[in-house]
Amino acid sequence: MTLPARQIIPELFEVEKLAQDFKGLVHLEKLSEVSARGYTMPLHGLRIGTEDKTKPTLALFGGVHGLERVGTHVLVSFLQHILYRLSWDKELQELFQHCRIVSIPIINPLGMAFNKRSNANGVDLMRNSPVEAEKGGKTIALVSGQTISPRIPWFRGNPNQPEIETQTVVDFCQRELFESEQVISLDFHSGFGLRDRLWYPWAKSPKPFPHETDILRLKNLFDKTYPYHVYIIEHQADSYMTHGDLWDHIYQKYTEKNKNGVYLPLTLEMGSWLWVRKNPLQAFSATGYFNPVKKHRYSRVMRRHLNLIEFLLRANLNNQAWLKT
Repeated sequence: MTLPARQIIPELFEVEKLAQDFKGLVHLEKLSEVSARGYTMPLHGLRIGTEDKTKPTLALFGGVHGLERVGTHVLVSFLQHILYRLSWDKELQELFQHCRIVSIPIINPLGMAFNKRSNANGVDLMRNSPVEAEKGGKTIALVSGQTISPRIPWFRGNPNQPEIETQTVVDFCQRELFESEQVISLDFHSGFGLRDRLWYPWAKSPKPFPHETDILRLKNLFDKTYPYHVYIIEHQADSYMTHGDLWDHIYQKYTEKNKNGVYLPLTLEMGSWLWVRKNPLQAFSATGYFNPVKKHRYSRVMRRHLNLIEFLLRANLNNQAWLKT
């Protein structure tokens, strides 16, 4: 007997529960669906705040890599936090008349269901756009994206015929972000190193990207607001470059459509190797390299990033305080 998708992915139930628990505060819609091995699973989009798409928008994305479930957990935990506050906090209700949050909390539900980094076709959705890494930078064989085989990780698929999940994210961003003059997005991942990193573009190039000055102003504001924060904030290409980066691609499409707008795509890369070092036995779990297993450590991770996300929300709304003019 095939189990319901919500039993295979409890995270999907938690996303749908937001719309049930906070009616009138959040809008949930099925953007598309993907099928494999007898399962059909939805990709849900969420909207909170004003319906005016020109207003400052914070976009939150998770579950691009199915093994990295904790990213979706952090994202949903923040949405629960902000929605519960919206149910009683008059000041926050006023704030959301002037800004928006939009989100796809689980971009790769089949990868999550089958405990795979890739989607059901073996495609790494963070390597699936038509963007090519420039020569001369720090690319890593296979890791930066490969077209040899879907049986090897980091397979790009056909970037000119994107996967359903990739196209769904692009379409959602075009609809929900491209009219806004001020957008920050945050994509939640885990893996890569012992420290939490906050990456900004480019992934395709070691050169400064067009809004680098704005990113550095935002970084300076965050450093002064939270001087003891835990993040290494760096250009993604300082760690390594990739082909087909989804956010490089969406950024380019945004700037073609909205030449006067500012879009700052960020990636939170939670340093999951630290969790393994502290608890080596979790390396024997299917998802242990990418998710905290110990209860106290999981609780700490759920708390750890709330200040960052709320900072981005408020900084985006108050962009006149730091954005270049």
